[in-house]
Amino acid sequence: MRGDTFILPYNVDGDEWITAIKVNNAQDTICIYSMYPQNAPADRLSAVCEFITRANYDLQIGNWELDIRDGECRFKTSVDVEGSEDVPALMKQLLRRNLATFRRYVPGIRRVINGGNAKDCCDECERGGGATAAALIQLLAALQ
Repeated sequence: MRGDTFILPYNVDGDEWITAIKVNNAQDTICIYSMYPQNAPADRLSAVCEFITRANYDLQIGNWELDIRDGECRFKTSVDVEGSEDVPALMKQLLRRNLATFRRYVPGIRRVINGGNAKDCCDECERGGGATAAALIQLLAALQ
C-alpha cells in the first residue's frame, strides 16, 4: 500500500487496544482500524462471527471484520477524500465514530470470546450495556 500508517495506542477504563490510521494517497482514501487486543480462539470463532454479523446489521458507518485464519477482530471506518476541502475534519469525525462504535461493542466481544451467547451479548451492547457513557464522553473529549 502506498501512503502511511499511524499507530495510536489507547487505554480507556482498563481496556487497551491499538488503532491504525492508514492513508492511501494513490486512492485518496483513509481507513481507520481499531483492533481488539485478543484474537478469538478457534473454538469461539463461530460465536464471534455471529456476534459480528449481528453488530454489523444496520450499522450506518463502519463495519466489524473477523479474520477466520487467526481470530483477529477489528472495527473499520473509511472515507474517500478525493476532492475534499477539509480532510482533517473528515478524519477527526471518522476517528470519533470508529472509537465510539468500537467501545460500544468491545464488552460484548469480550464476553463472547469468554463463552457468552452471541445474540445476548450483542443485544446488551445495542441496548447501551457496552462501554459506559462516561467512558465514551472521556474518549470523545480527548479528541477535541
